[in-house]
Amino acid sequence: MILCSLFRAKTTTLIFFTCWCSLFSQAEEVIRITNGEWPPFMSQNYRHYGAGSHIVSAAFALENIKVVYSFYPWKRAMKQAKEGKWDATLLWGKNEERQEYFLYSDPVLTLRTVFFHRKDMPFDWKVWDDLKGYTLGVTRGYYYGEGLKKAIESNIFDVHIANTDVINLNKLLGGRIQLFVIEPEVGYELLAEHFSGSSTDLLTNHPRPIREAYWYLLISKKSPKARYWLEKFNKGLKVLTLNGKLDQIMEDVLLGKYRPDNK
Repeated sequence: MILCSLFRAKTTTLIFFTCWCSLFSQAEEVIRITNGEWPPFMSQNYRHYGAGSHIVSAAFALENIKVVYSFYPWKRAMKQAKEGKWDATLLWGKNEERQEYFLYSDPVLTLRTVFFHRKDMPFDWKVWDDLKGYTLGVTRGYYYGEGLKKAIESNIFDVHIANTDVINLNKLLGGRIQLFVIEPEVGYELLAEHFSGSSTDLLTNHPRPIREAYWYLLISKKSPKARYWLEKFNKGLKVLTLNGKLDQIMEDVLLGKYRPDNK
């Protein structure tokens, strides 16, 4: 009888230890991802590291995978993942060069790009030729889609290039440019972060999108578990979409809930 009790106790302990080890190993599974500064979607200082980072972390968490982020300047963030020093990088658009080195996830974000302008300047447009004679601000190194690229090449606009979005918003407020191209979520976030309320009230955006762009998690083909990470992330992202969490995150962006002062 005593022998049976000891056997049962050892068996119970072994089962508990095995289950505990299994849970521990699942909790400790980690993917390492490079990140950059693009508030409100990605920022080292924002709640959950920004809404885009939150989506990625939440999708992996549903598959018992922890995300560790490291923030770099954009070119270095890409290079670190491209060389396999980190497993993945976010968030990027598609192009042929990147497809050579990375696996693309399902789209993490779908964002519209629009024209911002001063409220005291009546503005409307339907076709590119409607924009003749306007002074346009763009940010150095950004790609805004083939439509705008061709319009610029056709000299429809007088184009001014600035090094940052904040500089362009300053120029727009000061009347040195008439239009500025940016995503509404990003534009209004920058206005809230860097400008006074009275300045913010001077600007608005036209509702017509210049383009709709998809942004992806890129998983390095040099990561030994690249296909595994891709499968797990896409599975978790699908659940986030179906259970409404993704929509809630995007609503929270507009409410400013990811800003540092909301931590």
